[in-house]
Amino acid sequence: MKKMTKDNFALTAYCGVYCADCLHYRNRHSKLAGNLKRELEISGFNQYAQVESPFGEVFKHYNEFIKVLDALANHYCASPCRVSGGCSTSGCAIIKCCRDNGYAGCWECRHFEKCDKLSILEPRCGDMPVNNLRKIRTLGPNNWAEHRQKFYIWM
Repeated sequence: MKKMTKDNFALTAYCGVYCADCLHYRNRHSKLAGNLKRELEISGFNQYAQVESPFGEVFKHYNEFIKVLDALANHYCASPCRVSGGCSTSGCAIIKCCRDNGYAGCWECRHFEKCDKLSILEPRCGDMPVNNLRKIRTLGPNNWAEHRQKFYIWM
């Protein structure tokens, strides 16, 4: 894991995740997905995929594939959420709550352990955000990162 210093406090998200650990933060796959989509469009592959043939059966799912490529190409974070305002295309309720309450992060709220706003992170992150928030509360926002939990549940 990358060591956090006082200079990169910006990488500590309001919710307790460390932005640089997220696979969407400054990734390579978003650009590659966009490039692949453009190359397929240039070659006219969508017309090729529409032709029914014995060796083209798998291409009947081409439109779904393009939707996945679009999602990959568009889910890129160039800046941490503390700077950019969030990592998704919709507003982040966690950031809004912290800003409305004048918190640097959820760790300053006495109710974060039972906050339903953090549940959006559970499918991929499990208990990591809450565990990290506990560490931030104890160690401080400039000293916690070396003790952070792995980002995704499958790691």
